Amino acid sequence: MKYSLQPLRLKAGWEIIFNNFTEYDINKHSEDDIIELNEDLLQLYHKNANLIIDLGWYPNNDKDGQYILLMIKNYDWDFPLEKVISKSKDEIIDCIEKWVDIGFFAKYNH
Repeated sequence: MKYSLQPLRLKAGWEIIFNNFTEYDINKHSEDDIIELNEDLLQLYHKNANLIIDLGWYPNNDKDGQYILLMIKNYDWDFPLEKVISKSKDEIIDCIEKWVDIGFFAKYNH
């Protein structure tokens, strides 16, 4: 792997299902490394809350693509609780770090 994994501040209770989210940023690095941006970048799971945070780049390996970040409850992929679509890696990181906080996702614990 050419790029290190993207550092993230996660909170207790979140399990990493997979993590291919690297420090590669299409706005800062060569498009030659676009392979770093795919549909399966990061997936987190919180067992007690039955929440999934899922991150991908769509379309896969496309310089004109964008990040899609979802928060899913009870595996209901058709109706995400939260959804952010962005080309900004910083915005995506900010959202992930906000969403993993109990102060944010507690509203979905019912």
